[in-house]
This record gives sequence, structure tokens and C-alpha cells, in this order.
Amino acid sequence: MWGTTFNRSRSEQTTVPCHECGAQLKIQRSCHEVFMRCESCDRIYDIADYVAEMDDAMERFMEGVYCDRV
Repeated sequence: MWGTTFNRSRSEQTTVPCHECGAQLKIQRSCHEVFMRCESCDRIYDIADYVAEMDDAMERFMEGVYCDRV
């Protein structure tokens, strides 16, 4: 059963700080890509900019993302 063990949500709150303002980022996915978004300063970042800072929430979220969106 595909999808029963994977996170299929469109976004997840992380503890990863925004490089601009320091607020916690959300990881989000669209139909075609995954990105980091700061709700405080309204900036959007490429996921590659934050891979080195990945936390548990980000890792769980990425487990449910198709490879062609990364």
C-alpha cells in the first residue's frame, strides 16, 4: 500500500533557522519541487541551501517526496 508509511503532507514546520532573519523555516512541496519558506520574512530558499542543517522534521518530510521533485 503506497502512501501508508510515507508523509504526504504539503508542508512541515522545522527547527532550521532562516539565513536572513533567524525564524524557523517550513519545508514545503509543490507539484514539481521542494523548497524552504520563511513565514516571517516571506523568503523562499532552495532546499540545497539547507541540506547540511537538516533536522528530524525535514528528514521525515523528505522521506515522502518523490525523487524527481528534489
